Amino acid sequence: MRPDGLTIGSLRLEAPVLSAPIAGFTDRIFRGIVREFGGCGLIYTEMVSAGGWIDGRMPPDRLQGVEREPRPLGVQLWDREERPIEEAARRLADLDVSVIDLNFGCPKKRIMGTHAAGAALLRDPATVGRLVAAAVRGAGSVPVTAKIRLGPSLTTRTAPAVARRAEANGAAAVTVHGRTADDGYSVPCSREMIAEVVQAVSVPVIANGDVVDAASAVATLRHTGAAGVMVARGALTQPWIFREIAAALRGEPLPPAPGRVEQRALLLRHHGAMVAQEGDHWGTVAMRKFAVRYLTGMPGSRTFRDHITRAENAAEFRAVVAQFFPAEDGMAGGDDAPAPVEEPLCDAR
Repeated sequence: MRPDGLTIGSLRLEAPVLSAPIAGFTDRIFRGIVREFGGCGLIYTEMVSAGGWIDGRMPPDRLQGVEREPRPLGVQLWDREERPIEEAARRLADLDVSVIDLNFGCPKKRIMGTHAAGAALLRDPATVGRLVAAAVRGAGSVPVTAKIRLGPSLTTRTAPAVARRAEANGAAAVTVHGRTADDGYSVPCSREMIAEVVQAVSVPVIANGDVVDAASAVATLRHTGAAGVMVARGALTQPWIFREIAAALRGEPLPPAPGRVEQRALLLRHHGAMVAQEGDHWGTVAMRKFAVRYLTGMPGSRTFRDHITRAENAAEFRAVVAQFFPAEDGMAGGDDAPAPVEEPLCDAR
């Protein structure tokens, strides 16, 4: 394990703990919340379509304010053509981003099927290599990395070959999600197969998948030999998870998680920031998907979800929060069954 940070090309991170790009969630406001809690070595924007951005087909909201945002900050691109990848990397370098990551792991059908990109490219290590080389040409001194899965399927596990091709073409690190594209998010992550990728390359490998708390992060690093870990869904319900992992890696006691009163204040502040950015109605609508995660697994979460997902404005939102998040520690009434939470996936923008 490496409690003393992580080096990716010319970039030195204070902690070997990274926040994954998650479409629809890792926006500017959420990234600010993660930074406030601390412990995260590198945080990414949402995934960006290189071709959509370059050709003007993608609204620029995913890169809103990145030029003013604290560093380090990574941006993840997806495409299957060299020209948009190279040009997008050049533009990101001009924005002085810290890392440019290429997505070769998204299992969503729209990405793999319609666009023949994401995890579909795990069948073609040569194309992965060409796309990495294109990004390196555009990025200049900015490190380029690649995010992959184990392969298209369990019978076609190409991760070691893809990682070697990425390294040979200039990738400064590789992140491996320990599932195949066919697995989606429904089966346990394979630490053993991530370890195979660690052995296949000399650049740092970052392990991703089933890192949900400090204990699972430590176990993942120990079993894979990876240089770092990337947290995805766990951060959506516990944005303070990074400081806990960083403390565990240093051998220190875990800092206490925020109490219910603190979480209530955070929820309301998060909502207020969304309203300030998007307006009363649309800011409230955009906040719904975040709000349901504040009570994930807690008593009353299902009823809270039913109510908060119908809130149309700030007044209605605050009324629901007041009902389920009393000002004192403890929970308001409701059923004890945790609300189901849909999987946050990459998408085609």
